[in-house]
Amino acid sequence: MATIVLQRVRVAKTTNNAPPVVLSLPEAASLTAVAGEFVYLSGGYVTEIGANPDAILGMLAENGHNDSAGVYEVDVVIANDSTVFSANKSNSSGSAAATAQTDVGKPFALYRDTTNSKTYIYPDMGYERVTCVGLDHRDTVGDTGGRLLFIVLGRFRQLFCTS
Repeated sequence: MATIVLQRVRVAKTTNNAPPVVLSLPEAASLTAVAGEFVYLSGGYVTEIGANPDAILGMLAENGHNDSAGVYEVDVVIANDSTVFSANKSNSSGSAAATAQTDVGKPFALYRDTTNSKTYIYPDMGYERVTCVGLDHRDTVGDTGGRLLFIVLGRFRQLFCTS
């Protein structure tokens, strides 16, 4: 099996074959998150998520500008029912982990690697925010750091949410 280089999260596809929903929204002060990191709205401004977020707006489509609040708008790919993301599988410490067919259908947590400005997903009971809906076809089952396809669980979506 191969070891897959850890990469930023990407949009893999949409289930309705339409482009993903992208909104331009004002960014919070000193937003240094980069494209591929997950964000939420706080006080009307795009802010990077923390550990175990209660709300996920979506994924940054561009880098933050690191300026005062509201000076810039930033594009965000909105997490909804139809947007499928792809991310490397890791363990709870951010080290690459091998994929398995049994990953499909399981809930996963988000791991933010703030040192390398990347987000991975990992199995962790109690902090699940996403569900694996498939294996990325670019990798082979059993690859270390292989990519999983996932959607954000409805109750954690800040827009288009379900309870």
